[in-house]
Amino acid sequence: MKLILATLALISLTVHAAEKFPIKSGNGITIPSPIDKTMVDVREGSKTVKIPAGMVYVPAGKFTFGEGETRELPAFAIARFEVTNAEYKAFIDATRYRGVPRYWKDGEYPKDKANHPVLFVSLDDAEAYCAWISEKTGWKIVVPSAEQWEKAARGPKGYLYPWGNDKDSSYRGGKLKAHFNYNAVCAAYMLDKEAKTITSYVDKSSQAGQKGRVEDIMTGNGKVFAVTPDGGVDAWIDHDTNTGFVNTQIYRDLVDNGGFTTPVGSFPTGASHYGCHDMAGNAYEWTSSIIVATNGAERGQEVNDVRGGSWYSTGRSGQSLCTGEGRKRNGGYHSVGFRIAMELE
Repeated sequence: MKLILATLALISLTVHAAEKFPIKSGNGITIPSPIDKTMVDVREGSKTVKIPAGMVYVPAGKFTFGEGETRELPAFAIARFEVTNAEYKAFIDATRYRGVPRYWKDGEYPKDKANHPVLFVSLDDAEAYCAWISEKTGWKIVVPSAEQWEKAARGPKGYLYPWGNDKDSSYRGGKLKAHFNYNAVCAAYMLDKEAKTITSYVDKSSQAGQKGRVEDIMTGNGKVFAVTPDGGVDAWIDHDTNTGFVNTQIYRDLVDNGGFTTPVGSFPTGASHYGCHDMAGNAYEWTSSIIVATNGAERGQEVNDVRGGSWYSTGRSGQSLCTGEGRKRNGGYHSVGFRIAMELE
């Protein structure tokens, strides 16, 4: 199976007519308007089920949840892609909703990011978006539960990643092969295109104000910014000294422009069994389920489960089961977006 090469070409698959629907995903699949009422037929045994054109069908039945637990769900539909900037902009324009992502300028998302996942939206914002679609279409649109999300991601074989049980990434000759957009994609690009660029550590770093080339960025333990042969990243961040790539000005500028997201669907070999794209990487996705976080700044707090990793996260974070990541429902975050689901009769 052919893997996707993480190069500049990957992030140039963009749409210029941002507010016009349908738009195209990174691999050319049509993304309809969020309130397009077109339905498609899905065969399940002897019956036909109708679902929205932008969704996939997940049948009723048992599935693997977490570390081998068996659970059961009724059938539902879930979006093929994460909600894009263009789709969220259609909602903003139609409703005059005030929850505009902070990386948008004057109410507009960054140029050429129409088909990238929207970020810096809270769970409250995501639910308002779902309510708008529900009102306009008559469908019951929701933010998926962790159970729905996990079943759609893991498929009938209960894989740890949407495509299998291994991350299956490699880095050779300066080229990264991967099934999903995680921090190694950003690191490989920076080392290829910005290695000689001078940047500085930001104010919270123990080395604040010090300047150097991107390729020479270090952490407090002496590791230099690099992608490892198995697709890991050295010197991405050191939480003890606030050093590494994440604590530089070039990284901060990246976040201010919406992060190192890629067009949804840019990694077709990473699609799940049911046909969902980007369920590992690109953007963490809100769920409606509550957990006690075991990772990050939210550790020990009761927060909403976020799933699937992001452009910022490690490869392990792209696993389809709960990784202990959660966020406060009213917050907007640089690596968190969402996808929608539909409850069926």
